[in-house]
Amino acid sequence: LRDMRHENLNLLLGLFFDGGVFGVVMEHCTRGSLEDLLNNEDMRLDWMFKSSLLTDLIRGMKYLHHRNIVHGRLKSRNCVVDGRFVLKVGEYGFNEITRAQGLVTPESRPEELLWTAPELLRNPALEKKGTYKGDIYSFAIIMQEVISRNSPFCMLDASSREEIIEKVRSPPPLCRPAVSMDEAPLECIQIMKKSWSEEPERRPTFEEVFIEFKSINKGKKTNIIDSMLRMLEQYSSNLEDLIRERTEELEVERTKTENLVAQMLPR
Repeated sequence: LRDMRHENLNLLLGLFFDGGVFGVVMEHCTRGSLEDLLNNEDMRLDWMFKSSLLTDLIRGMKYLHHRNIVHGRLKSRNCVVDGRFVLKVGEYGFNEITRAQGLVTPESRPEELLWTAPELLRNPALEKKGTYKGDIYSFAIIMQEVISRNSPFCMLDASSREEIIEKVRSPPPLCRPAVSMDEAPLECIQIMKKSWSEEPERRPTFEEVFIEFKSINKGKKTNIIDSMLRMLEQYSSNLEDLIRERTEELEVERTKTENLVAQMLPR
């Protein structure tokens, strides 16, 4: 794990065990997790920005699967974003580490299982290991988070987390998030729906998802810096209009004040 190097993997620095605490040391990313970024209302995310984050996630997971490593814990909370807005997959290999160390991990809370594939929910032993197809399902749920910029299954507000997990575990009816068609390109929503298919063998691989994503972007590399510069230009233009409008209002008020003073005092 320490030898793995990829710009979309969060670098594993090592392990430590001290005072009864077992820890995994990973590279610090200044912008926190993907979940933090999506919840930051001050951060404007256009489709180019979202597409860039998803492409980074796909590339990181494609590399992991090429190296025959199942993530098994993929969620927006363990995908981190560095200072250059590059997304990096974290917490990979944790299941192997905990098994190798003979650590007893606590049972997952319902809010931690929202990214877990239905076949893994039905088999706790398999859930501890994870599967390649299970990682694809988790990716689809993260796609819903990024596209709608909201929590997993956010449209099922009436249902508790436990109820959602039970519905996913025991269909019919099939329980999946709903995403508005105007929030992302149709092809992107189709990839998401294929990736959370109830039948694992019908889900695509990350290699296939990567190829489809490239065709959506017409082969262009999504550049987050270009996207931010466009947003800054637009902000600057809007600011100029706003200043012009306020200056005109100020001029009108000043004229009114001068006329009022001229009525009371000699010019």
